[in-house]
Amino acid sequence: MANRLIRYDATLFRRSLADAFQGKRDILLLLLLALIGFAWLRDQAASARTLALPPEAVWWAALAGPAGFGWQRLAGLRLAWLTEHSALAPAALDPPTRGFYLATAHLLVAAPCLAGAALLGTFAARLGTALGLAAAAYALGAGLASITPAMRKAAGRVEPEPGPAAPSPRQGRRAVIEIVLRRQVPGPGHPLVRAGLVLAGNFTLTLCAGWWGTDQPETLRFAAALAPSLATLLLASRFDAAMLGFLPYAGYRPAFIASAVSALPAASLAVAAMALLVIGPTANIGALSILVLVHLGFILVGIARSWLYPGRQKRAVDLQLQLEFAGLAAIAMLLPPLAVAAAGWRFLRFHRHCGARLWIQS
Repeated sequence: MANRLIRYDATLFRRSLADAFQGKRDILLLLLLALIGFAWLRDQAASARTLALPPEAVWWAALAGPAGFGWQRLAGLRLAWLTEHSALAPAALDPPTRGFYLATAHLLVAAPCLAGAALLGTFAARLGTALGLAAAAYALGAGLASITPAMRKAAGRVEPEPGPAAPSPRQGRRAVIEIVLRRQVPGPGHPLVRAGLVLAGNFTLTLCAGWWGTDQPETLRFAAALAPSLATLLLASRFDAAMLGFLPYAGYRPAFIASAVSALPAASLAVAAMALLVIGPTANIGALSILVLVHLGFILVGIARSWLYPGRQKRAVDLQLQLEFAGLAAIAMLLPPLAVAAAGWRFLRFHRHCGARLWIQS
């Protein structure tokens, strides 16, 4: 019985993979990306012996903390769903079974995090520090995520009710943007006001982090300057898949859907870049470049998700995009022009998928 939950999720994973890549061209693209990724890994392994990083780069191992937090939160939500909405509720309620399921789930993420930390520590000549930092950060993140629901329950916090259904084009596009923002920045009050407060906090924290990091090592300066924007982007990645999937059927075109889901990330980029420019454009040109690339990546992923949700299951869409963007990242490291062409071709397919669902022409 201890493996029933794992077997169930493994079966769903295989079915989602089959649903995400149904056509022959999709399967061919997946195989091509896998071959390119393997070639890239082999090339990186051959050239890694000559790579050297400064000792302060070991602090990047702390990124295992957000990974542990996010993964524990996803695993907890998954167990809650299995408890309430599946026939495996007895297994999901059994403490040993739950513990084995969580341990297996964390092994899938903690192992790559520790492997990356080991490589980072080897290149920075601080192997023990990197491994210890990654393990501590991952455990701290997972522990914090596990106690957060209990703290909310003890405080009597009530989760907000789901937002209204997607309005028709006659009700105005502003209503759609407000619905998207209500999901991205939940809480009391008007969603536009909450979004403004989040952006103001992003600007203020980026400004303070930039001033603090002026005399710090380059790695710490970049990490401090990017942290507020990353927090904002994590909020902006919260989508209502059912609502976005309904928008094309209500007459909203792909271009408008893309602008609605990209509004908050684009505004985050604007305020964060403004803060870095206030501190000093010359000293922060590197951080500004990374800031633009990170925001652009989040925006592209958000647009792809919103264009694929109509007529598709959320699980299948997310799985497909994870595989495709990982493959595109590997191609970009080997042949950047080919990656740009492949990305353009895929986004054209995504746009056609969403546009084909238009019903009420607006």
